[in-house]
Amino acid sequence: MELSILFLSLFHCLLLTTPGYICVQGSPNENQLYGFRPTKLFVFGDSYADTGNVRKSLANSWKEPYGTTFPGKPAGRFSDGRVLTDYLAKFLGLKSPIAYTWMKLGEKRLHYGMNFAYGGSGVFNTYNLLPNMSTQISFFEKLMNNDLVYTKWDLQSSLVLVALAGNDYAAYVSNNGTAKQTVEKLNKETQDSAFLVLDLYSSFTTVLEHKRDYSGNLKFETPLKPCCMGVSNGFFCGSVDENGAKMYTVCNDPKSAFFWDASHPTEAGWHAVYSALKPTLEQFF
Repeated sequence: MELSILFLSLFHCLLLTTPGYICVQGSPNENQLYGFRPTKLFVFGDSYADTGNVRKSLANSWKEPYGTTFPGKPAGRFSDGRVLTDYLAKFLGLKSPIAYTWMKLGEKRLHYGMNFAYGGSGVFNTYNLLPNMSTQISFFEKLMNNDLVYTKWDLQSSLVLVALAGNDYAAYVSNNGTAKQTVEKLNKETQDSAFLVLDLYSSFTTVLEHKRDYSGNLKFETPLKPCCMGVSNGFFCGSVDENGAKMYTVCNDPKSAFFWDASHPTEAGWHAVYSALKPTLEQFF
């Protein structure tokens, strides 16, 4: 965890944890954070932020019907379309950062930042043998060695999104810690930075309880029912049998569902969460 703390102290940072918090890291003087407009977005975390890092052979996110809303085919996002990473980038006036795995195929987009998040991973070692937070940070550090791709000057105009979802929640519980305690520890151990906590949990619960997005334009009639799910136990969204036949069903209108599969929001669901967060984000950026 010390490596993560040292690394985050170099950035303005949004720490996103599904149990309930976003942390905005700025300078000791909170007023200096207002008006900050980053030119790059770097993303670390798990499936709530991943935009294509997990190998195709390891994730349903590369199988149909994922990606049917955007970009129209499976592209590695654990949703039918855009995820919070995409909406945050748009809010900042940036294009969604290229996934680390595909950086050689998207060199023209490197100046927008990079996404190091891997679905199924987290800060701690989880049940999946995928790059955790420390490994993801090491990937970034290698790109900074000898100014290979990014320089230390890039950090001064960058924002980091650190997304920690269900995989880490289980790990937090087993390690007798909470997101709030972690944020408090960050504040104590990084003397030259300030972490401002925003409540993400309320954004989720508000949308689910009211069955609509922040503006009231979208309605989720049965918000807890996934749009895409297996036809029976043992099958999941994207599952096929030995003959390649689909073993899942998809709702008629993904916009009417908050959850895409058993644990990930639809594009509409993520947009609703983003809409709930946007007024608060506008206070700082």
